[in-house]
Amino acid sequence: MHGLILAGGRSRRMGQDKASLSMNGKALLTHSLELTKQICSPVFISLRQGQEVPLKTMVYGATIHDQYGEIGPLGGILTALNTYPDPPWLVIAVDLPRLDQHTLEYLIAHRDPGKPFTAYRGRDDLPEPLCAIYEPQSRAILMDYFSNARSLSPRKIFIEEKAHLLSPPNPEALDNVNTPEEFEEALKK
Repeated sequence: MHGLILAGGRSRRMGQDKASLSMNGKALLTHSLELTKQICSPVFISLRQGQEVPLKTMVYGATIHDQYGEIGPLGGILTALNTYPDPPWLVIAVDLPRLDQHTLEYLIAHRDPGKPFTAYRGRDDLPEPLCAIYEPQSRAILMDYFSNARSLSPRKIFIEEKAHLLSPPNPEALDNVNTPEEFEEALKK
């Protein structure tokens, strides 16, 4: 299984690059990579065109630059699936500071390879497509949505395609941070 860390967002609400935010002395990108590398090989960092790896000392993995322009996470995911179409992909967003190893291992252990997508249900009971597994057959589905302008939202696609959904063993592991206030709250916890 290949790993993909989505780190190409503009972080407008945060006001700075989320990948380089430090929590417990470690950048969020480093945290995400260390977790993912324990269960995936290789692991890639998805960046937007022209973006450099946010950490000067990055030695963890290769980068994939989004080939679809600024359409959100779907562009990075499609680029990865088009670059390496055969393996399943574990995709996680870089802004999950409380993501833990058990949450990722549970997701992989309970995936359904017969379904194109396996994800957790969020607190709102909706799919969490940015901590999910994208099977090889998901590529054709995502390309169809993109090509026919059906939806660019991975969450909407997961809902329409009836993704295999799991209850997370640790719901807090899926809490992302988008603002300085959310990050400060995550630091307190």
